[in-house]
Amino acid sequence: SKTEPSRQSRTVPFTNRYQTRAEWADCDPLAQMFYPNYFRWFDIGTHKLLDAGGEPYDRLVETRNIAGLPLVDAQASFRGRVRWTDDVEVESFISRFGGKSFTVTHNIWNDGEIAVEGTEVRIWGLFDPDDHTKLKAGLIPDDFRKTFG
Repeated sequence: SKTEPSRQSRTVPFTNRYQTRAEWADCDPLAQMFYPNYFRWFDIGTHKLLDAGGEPYDRLVETRNIAGLPLVDAQASFRGRVRWTDDVEVESFISRFGGKSFTVTHNIWNDGEIAVEGTEVRIWGLFDPDDHTKLKAGLIPDDFRKTFG
């Protein structure tokens, strides 16, 4: 059952969706999606979200002089299933901003129902000025927050 929206005004975060299909190579011997492949779809969803917001990953790294957006945590909750030949929609949005990290939420929709809910926690990665082989978390710029928040 659906809940009614709050009377308070809520800001919906910038969201991107893309369509994909569970291919044979994505599935286990029972023709069900093999769980690590959901995390691949989450990563693709993050990149497509950045593209749609005008901040493609490669350009983000170059123009903002960052090392990247390293993943520091990833989780998934399996609510339903995805089987071979299922056409699904991956919905991605930034659900939380911290000072130096942000959480990308991913919903994988299959036949109108959420089959998988996932999150990725990423940091605004900077090279450590004292040791360029190490990364550290930097402050996320306000304009990035405004685009995706």
